[in-house]
Amino acid sequence: MALSDEERRARNAAKQRAYRARRRAEREAAAQSAVAANGNEGHGDEQPTTMRDALADAISHMKWIAPSDGASVAQAKQLADDIDKFHHEGDYAKALSAHRALSRVLNDLAGTPNVRLARELRSLKGTVEKPEGDDGGTQSSGAKQPANVTKLRRPPKRRA
Repeated sequence: MALSDEERRARNAAKQRAYRARRRAEREAAAQSAVAANGNEGHGDEQPTTMRDALADAISHMKWIAPSDGASVAQAKQLADDIDKFHHEGDYAKALSAHRALSRVLNDLAGTPNVRLARELRSLKGTVEKPEGDDGGTQSSGAKQPANVTKLRRPPKRRA
């Protein structure tokens, strides 16, 4: 016998509730086993400080941070606290979201390797001597190139 729409919805809702309850129990069991594996029995309320410690170490090595960057540094520290808290609670979706936000803040502070490399290359761009000649594409033999720049040869001109 076919189920009515209301009966089908009620059965699906009951299945979803049971599934969510199983998942919640699995997350709680995983969190408890992680606490036991770390030797924190009886200290279940303590949050790990993995991200906070890594961020504090990274910020201490960022010599270019000015006092005007204080708000961004505080935001990064808050996000690191959130990440540690979410991992401790087992809420990995929120932790990933906080990781993305922390990466953006660190990019703004030039605290990631890609941004630092881009800024270093941009600063070196002004120190390279301009090539001599009117075509602008070839360098004279007297111009110095940085060690990390390869001299490229121009292709021969096409014949019409």
